[in-house]
Amino acid sequence: MPGLSDTLRVLRLSGLFAWLLVAAPAVVQGTGNPRAFVPWLGSLLVFGILFAVSTRTSARPGPSHHAALAAESACVITMVAIQCRGLEGTLLVLVALQLALAAERRAGLVVIVAQSAALAAALSYHWTPRQAFLLVPPYFGFQLLAFLLMERVVLEGRGRAELERLNAELAASRERLAEGARLGERLRIAGELHDAMGHQLVALSLNLEALGSTPRSAPLETARTLTRRLLDDVERVVHALDRDPGLDLPAALRALAADIPKPRVHVEASELRPDAARAHTLLRCCQEIVTNAVKHADASNLWITIQAGPNGVVLEARDDGAGTDRLVLGHGLSGMRRRVEELGGALDLETRPGAGFRLRALFPAAAGA
Repeated sequence: MPGLSDTLRVLRLSGLFAWLLVAAPAVVQGTGNPRAFVPWLGSLLVFGILFAVSTRTSARPGPSHHAALAAESACVITMVAIQCRGLEGTLLVLVALQLALAAERRAGLVVIVAQSAALAAALSYHWTPRQAFLLVPPYFGFQLLAFLLMERVVLEGRGRAELERLNAELAASRERLAEGARLGERLRIAGELHDAMGHQLVALSLNLEALGSTPRSAPLETARTLTRRLLDDVERVVHALDRDPGLDLPAALRALAADIPKPRVHVEASELRPDAARAHTLLRCCQEIVTNAVKHADASNLWITIQAGPNGVVLEARDDGAGTDRLVLGHGLSGMRRRVEELGGALDLETRPGAGFRLRALFPAAAGA
């Protein structure tokens, strides 16, 4: 129950302070009869130990806990019977406070009545029935008040726990509804993407194949390759929107390299299994790198390396193209930088005339990975 640990902590500290106050008269007034003081002090010490143990934050109601409360009550009655100093009944209030945590109302009230009757008997034995008649009712009232107040605290704690449980269920239901809406939107987008683009791309691919009967040229071959890649990309997007499968990054990169006739793409990637967000970003970065090399680099070879290091996943790429003395971040490279930085990573770019293009992206390890 939320708050029970705090309640027990406060009860323990305040109860031990009250226990010390009960012991104070022994310091101020002296021991009195030594033969009676020794068992009185022993009972006081046993009560303090039992109280400290039974009010631990890890304590839970059960037979041993109930036995400890009964022993605490017996210690108080023993103290009153052998050497009453007038304040021992205060300790029964501490027992009543614990009863509210360990017993139902009827059982708790029965125990309070029983230990009050035992207190009256002990006072009658030590002093007189008249003294018992004068002292027991106030202590009975204090016990009853403490029990009912603590019971109210317990009930309010249970109410808060139930409210938190209902709020958690409501939040979970809201998340399930939102997830259902997202899934429905994904399916709708997948259908629209397939219907709107799939037919035109297939028609374009067939027309390019028809042109293949003529002597082949490098631009035509590249156009055919890029068309196949675009078809594959559309299919992958539709499939991802429809089913959201886990991405096999090394296989996807090998397929990417195999689709490009020029430049020749060399991929070196260990068998990585990054989380979905990093795998998706890595693939999109590699696609952008290949696209830039095809469009701008005039390179014969492109090398892409992905490795897992102590600080995360490192993506490195370089080509043997012409390079440039002025790097302009177009839409593709700007989008790549944004994707990397959204995952907490960093992107470094370098190019020089005659030295080709170099890229290094660091993706920090995911939290808890």
